[in-house]
Amino acid sequence: MLLRDSKGIRFAVSKKPYDFRAALGEDHFRKDTKNFLNELGVKARDVYFMNQTHSDHVAVIDEDCGEDYFGWRIIIDTDAMITNKKCVALATRISDCTPVLLYDPVKDAMASVHAGWRSTVQKLPAKALSAMTKHYGTDPKDVLAFIGPCIGPASFQVGKEVSALWREAFSFAEDVILPDDDAHDFIDMKKTNARMLCEAGILAENIEVDPSDTLTDPRYHSYRRDAPDFGSNALFSILL
Repeated sequence: MLLRDSKGIRFAVSKKPYDFRAALGEDHFRKDTKNFLNELGVKARDVYFMNQTHSDHVAVIDEDCGEDYFGWRIIIDTDAMITNKKCVALATRISDCTPVLLYDPVKDAMASVHAGWRSTVQKLPAKALSAMTKHYGTDPKDVLAFIGPCIGPASFQVGKEVSALWREAFSFAEDVILPDDDAHDFIDMKKTNARMLCEAGILAENIEVDPSDTLTDPRYHSYRRDAPDFGSNALFSILL
């Protein structure tokens, strides 16, 4: 069963012209948030964003946590959120980084993860899954996962120092690293996160991977393509 077919959750990754940069101001931010939730066909009691710092921190979203953020809520210094609260939307912003959504249809809980390369090498998606097990009793074999649009394997060029961290962190590193030149490699972020989740106990057939490459796909904002004037995509998810 694909996560998209689940009745207890609704989610989507925004495309242009939506832009979730805080720098655009409160009016724009509130308008885009409300319009995208309307596009999803959901009503949220609250929306939680993260002050994403490329960490391995997981926040548990309960009632009235976080700080005010344009009338919504924001969790400081975190890159993953878990919750079992219904009608509370979680938002992960990405501009090339990997959005990962985990849903447990048995315990009715979810995790939304901002897996940039630093958070990925710290195994944040697996840590979010462990947090779901700790707080909600989640069995990884029940979990449905979605790995969303991000920079693709033919676009994510890194220095050798980054691929060295991959080799230290992952036993399967050689399967996701493509050598480039003497100073660079390419890394497959989607495959890395999928393999990590499988090692954490999620069944391979329960992992859906969006093939879109944010750098080459003009429908999405991309930091590497558009910096310094880059926008922000967002993965919104809500338990119904």
